[in-house]
Amino acid sequence: MIIAVLCLCAAALVAILALECLLGAKRQSSLVTHETKRPCFTVLMPAHDEARGIATSIQAVMMQLQASDTLLVVADNCSDETAPVARAMGAQVIERVDPSLRGKGYALEFGRAHLRGKPGDVVIVLDADCIAEPEALARIATVCSAQDAVVQGAYLLVPGPDASAKVRISCFAFLIKNLVRQRALGRLAGAALLQGSGMAFPRRIFDSVEWKADSLVEDLDMGVDLLLAGEQVVFDDSALFFSDASSDSGTASQRRRWEHGMLSSITRHVPALLHRALGRDRRLAWMALDLMIPPTVMLLAGSVLMLALATAVSGMALPTLLLVLTLILLGAGLARAWRAEGRAILPMRSIAQIPAYIFWKLPIAAQFVLRRERHWVRTEREP
Repeated sequence: MIIAVLCLCAAALVAILALECLLGAKRQSSLVTHETKRPCFTVLMPAHDEARGIATSIQAVMMQLQASDTLLVVADNCSDETAPVARAMGAQVIERVDPSLRGKGYALEFGRAHLRGKPGDVVIVLDADCIAEPEALARIATVCSAQDAVVQGAYLLVPGPDASAKVRISCFAFLIKNLVRQRALGRLAGAALLQGSGMAFPRRIFDSVEWKADSLVEDLDMGVDLLLAGEQVVFDDSALFFSDASSDSGTASQRRRWEHGMLSSITRHVPALLHRALGRDRRLAWMALDLMIPPTVMLLAGSVLMLALATAVSGMALPTLLLVLTLILLGAGLARAWRAEGRAILPMRSIAQIPAYIFWKLPIAAQFVLRRERHWVRTEREP
């Protein structure tokens, strides 16, 4: 009986993910028209020891700014030339030094205090290692102003030409989470989750939100808190933001931090979302269901293990058959998403390495129980 229940639970989670992959493979319709007025905006860029690559990010921003727009870089606890490089590129720069309080949340709070009382209709948060594609900043600022909503652009990782299969598969999983599933949530719930970079805030919201500096996924926490408070959080897949993928070792650290934070968020956010959904806001039920889905590779590994156990114990009973069918459906959804968006990131030759990638990821899941990541660590970048 217990195995049958677990099998049905796994099938339900797999079915939700499959539905999101199938729905999210199709692009959104535009959220703005040519007549929509472009607001003035401030780009807030937290940076910690980013001297090597920040010039490229700043250049991409400066090309999109008008006279009324501003770029403010927060050089946070930097031991390199981040601040001088940013100033030389034309950015406004403030420096924060407090080694006892490290992390992006502290840098954003420091930047917000500096901006308080200064002009600007919209504030865009952009990581210092993130490249805003042409017109991306204006797009999310315009949607933000027109809809009085927080807007998340499409934030993706780009593997280098010599990236390993491990890094490429990780980037594809990131694409599924940050692009495909976001589109699906827009269609199912009319809402989105925040992902840390490429986020636009109406000034009234930016001035009042709480940056949870002690959280591994402060952006996710904030987005859910805003939805629970009745604010709009939407996704615009036409505004593209890219970061270079990290090295193999950096990918492991990055995935551990993100996935441990995401798993911790399930117990924190899902009950509140379901409680609100049972009341007046049904769309939040979809957000809760989405948050209940563990990282894709963990879900696949767990489902295959459950399938093997259920088959051994009870043969092809109904719960086992349902799990088989949902896994087939998920395979179709992932294949559709790969054909639509993932072929450049994950070439066919790398797909054969997915089983090895799953085994590589299993210790990350085990560490959530045995040695959970609790502190922010800067991700190692490719040299």
